[in-house]
Amino acid sequence: MKKLLSIICLLGTMYAACAQEATIQHLRKELWNVMPFKTSCYGMIPMQCLEYKKLDAKETATCFGIKGFTLEPGYQYLLSVQVDSFIHPPSDGSLYVYRLLKIVSKKPVISSAIVKNKTWVLVNMWHAERAPIDEALMKKVSLQINSKQFFGTSFCNNYAASYATKAARWYLTAIAGTKRFCDQHMELEQRYFELLQTVTFVVTEKNKLKLYNQAGDLILEYLEQKK
Repeated sequence: MKKLLSIICLLGTMYAACAQEATIQHLRKELWNVMPFKTSCYGMIPMQCLEYKKLDAKETATCFGIKGFTLEPGYQYLLSVQVDSFIHPPSDGSLYVYRLLKIVSKKPVISSAIVKNKTWVLVNMWHAERAPIDEALMKKVSLQINSKQFFGTSFCNNYAASYATKAARWYLTAIAGTKRFCDQHMELEQRYFELLQTVTFVVTEKNKLKLYNQAGDLILEYLEQKK
């Protein structure tokens, strides 16, 4: 009886696999450069998507995911990807299905040397469920990075924190600062320090500096101040 049940289960599994295969059309294999962090995208609801660029493309594109692949934030990937399509695509889903064939390469995205000895001015700060921060106020906040420290001016005080790096990750010590009291800006400053303390990844993009937390969320963004 057990043997018969096993055969029935095996046949059922094979049938399901064949049925699924019959709904998919194999199209092509592609090489993708996958960006080191997810980006906002929209399906039925707002989501975080993979951002990639095919080797022969000029612009990046997004997808909800690649079967068999999990992005580790802070690393640039070159992937071999199988691209398939549904013969009868679902009305609420994507036409295409992507499956990982091989991780060709995986490299940390940042060299600390290219962010050092520059002055960066705050232009974006994650501030959930609160009123937008005045741009002129953010411009008072600066960040500099040398071989040992993050330091700069905040909404009220000067601050500094030592750091270490390992592969693509950055690790900050506790932030120390001056003790000036600014009644209107202390809450913002506390929020800024809390975000800065969670920085794990540091990325440059043209003349911008972007800081991400461990989950790969963009938390702070700066613009290079030209001398």
